[in-house]
Amino acid sequence: MADPSERMQRASVALAVEGGCLVCDPVDADGLDELLAGIGPVLGVCRLLDRHGRDSADLAARHGAPFVEPSELGSTPAFAGIETRVLYRARRWNETALWLPGRRLLVVAEAVGTIPFFLTRPGDRLGMHMLARFRPPRKALDGLDPDTIAVGHGAPVIGHAGPELARALQRPRLEIPLALRTLFSASRRKR
Repeated sequence: MADPSERMQRASVALAVEGGCLVCDPVDADGLDELLAGIGPVLGVCRLLDRHGRDSADLAARHGAPFVEPSELGSTPAFAGIETRVLYRARRWNETALWLPGRRLLVVAEAVGTIPFFLTRPGDRLGMHMLARFRPPRKALDGLDPDTIAVGHGAPVIGHAGPELARALQRPRLEIPLALRTLFSASRRKR
């Protein structure tokens, strides 16, 4: 996470793969290159959400790594074992999630997150983006049982994340009024 005090807590994901790492939706921050060096050379930079330009181009250039579209991951040997799940294909929202079944790891840029903007009830560890609640990506995510979910906003959900995902997908439209109330009370507390 680039800056935990930032309201939207933008988070980057670096996946250890054969021979190095794949970096998803990066936000540059002090010490990022050292953290990545501990995983291995950057073999690619991937943007999972079309509007998450973030620092993808700068990071790829700095590390001499290619920019890899999610649809290209399957044809690259270093990224074998990474499945893509298309969440949204719309004019203003194109998002793909990554599923690593061998690790039971799900990477989602925007549809779900762990900061107050996404959460509905006290004790929730994962919630759905307010706009995603109107058209939740159930087909793409149903049936997955991740142990860990890395998100683009907030800290990852580590350990038994499958029930959290199932709960977030269960009734997102019905929870819109509660989500709005939670969001407004969280924004009042920040002031």
